[in-house]
Amino acid sequence: MHEIPIAATGVLQAFCADGMLRPIDFHLARRLASLAGESDPEVQLAFALAARELRLGSVCLDLATAAADLLPEADLDDGTSAQTRRPLEWPQPDRWIARVAASPAVAGPDEDSRPFRLHGTLLYLDRYWKQERRLARTLRLRSSEAFPSAGVRAAAPPAGESPDPHQEAAVAAALTHGTTVITGGPGTGKTSIVARILESLAPTDPFIALAAPTGKAAARLQSAVGERLSGNPRLWGGTLHKLLGARPRSTQLGYGPGNPLPHDVVVVDETSMVSLELMGHLAAALAPHARLILLGDPHQLRSVEAGAVLADIEQAGTLVTEPGGHIARLHRNFRSNPEINRLAECILAGDAAGARMLVEAARTVELIDFDGSVDPVSLAPVRADLLESVVAVVSAAERGEAGHAIAALSAHRILCGHREGPFGVGHWARASRSWLATQLSDYGYDSRPYVGQPLLIQRNTDLFHNGDTAVVITSDGGGLVAAVDRPEGPFMVAPSLLDDAADLHAMTIHKSQGSQFDAVSVVLPPSGSALLTRELIYTAVTRARGRVRMYGSWERLEEAIATPVRRASGLARH
Repeated sequence: MHEIPIAATGVLQAFCADGMLRPIDFHLARRLASLAGESDPEVQLAFALAARELRLGSVCLDLATAAADLLPEADLDDGTSAQTRRPLEWPQPDRWIARVAASPAVAGPDEDSRPFRLHGTLLYLDRYWKQERRLARTLRLRSSEAFPSAGVRAAAPPAGESPDPHQEAAVAAALTHGTTVITGGPGTGKTSIVARILESLAPTDPFIALAAPTGKAAARLQSAVGERLSGNPRLWGGTLHKLLGARPRSTQLGYGPGNPLPHDVVVVDETSMVSLELMGHLAAALAPHARLILLGDPHQLRSVEAGAVLADIEQAGTLVTEPGGHIARLHRNFRSNPEINRLAECILAGDAAGARMLVEAARTVELIDFDGSVDPVSLAPVRADLLESVVAVVSAAERGEAGHAIAALSAHRILCGHREGPFGVGHWARASRSWLATQLSDYGYDSRPYVGQPLLIQRNTDLFHNGDTAVVITSDGGGLVAAVDRPEGPFMVAPSLLDDAADLHAMTIHKSQGSQFDAVSVVLPPSGSALLTRELIYTAVTRARGRVRMYGSWERLEEAIATPVRRASGLARH
């Protein structure tokens, strides 16, 4: 039963009752409408839907296609969702757009600021329209002039590696353009060629920043650069927020148009996770002479906040262009086996029939029937994968071998779309730990730390990042110590410092982005879930190097492949 605000009546009440709107959407729209003197229920509906879309990750609402595109929300916590749509009376698009355009709360393209902005058929909260316009103009300005490349020459690939033509083209582009976007799926070498690019630029003695939207991703980027640039005093690494000078308990940033970043080269990894607002701040803070290199996979999961900037840039083809900008695409996956690569290709192509044929014939990709009605560990493949991987972790942990224990963690991982419910991380992790406690002595029998305990850190500190993994091992003195996986090697801390870390027998697919495992068990969300999408399944299966087991049904797999994530944006229209 959906929560319906007491003040909601008529069309707004119907949309709340159907699960199309949440109370927060209704109250925000109603308040902004009242401040501007707007009383038309259909216009208020447009405002509420625009607020809803922003909350769900879109930058704007397309009034022309809303009736066809918008669906009721799933409950992301327990895995339930609206399975059927009630008949809703949507406004006629042309009349709806005209009434919204005439509202005193809506500004046209050249008018002063009002709460909302109409750009063609796209309705924005005004703040986000301005952010989008500024970013588009900045990217086009950076692409408008050729970039000097004197004194640089492409470094050779590492010894023993045969050159890949797409990688070679990406390196050359980064040396001759002010803005370079390098896209590609997992294992295509995006981060590995960063070291070559920076090594090629070394004769110019640049001040370099390596950044990412999360601390863990930033650490992975620094690790990927490796020893070829180690010890460089002009190399900085960290999160985008730290790069821009974010201050605690403040929305102000230290760097911006009036105080540009001092760096000559800025590299951003996992750009698909960067929101519109954050990318806008970064673009505005770059010095005119600075090189910007964006790395990412536009087909993976998007930013938690509004925007899909990397996908917009790649699809538009008009934001980063010659002579000052270039988009380089990598195609060859060096990580996963051929069957997993072909499955990923079928998913991206929306080819459900091809994916089914591949899975039915494959040796390393499997679909196992699971409808949420049985305990996960009643499934023999789960038990086998769990026991094999956990025994290896425990064995190394008992010997106090931190590096081997951490390495063993990557042998297998259960990946879920939801957090709770029969398809969620919480349920699968609890079931896994309970079953393992019956198979291994002293394994997770109570709430105290135990040898081999796998942990997922969920907060940032000066010592570790949100998303870091750890395992409890035997210390030299016979006690227990937690070994945190860090690029420079295991970092030892007292288990008590990780008292709020989560059990790592299972994790969300969102948390797994950027990680890789020998094998993954993917729990498909239920039919009708808003999370059952092409991007979610693609991200999950491409975490695996050698084997993928999916738990669900053919119908749910086909539904996911046929359902790409929809994020409305007008970035290319500015």
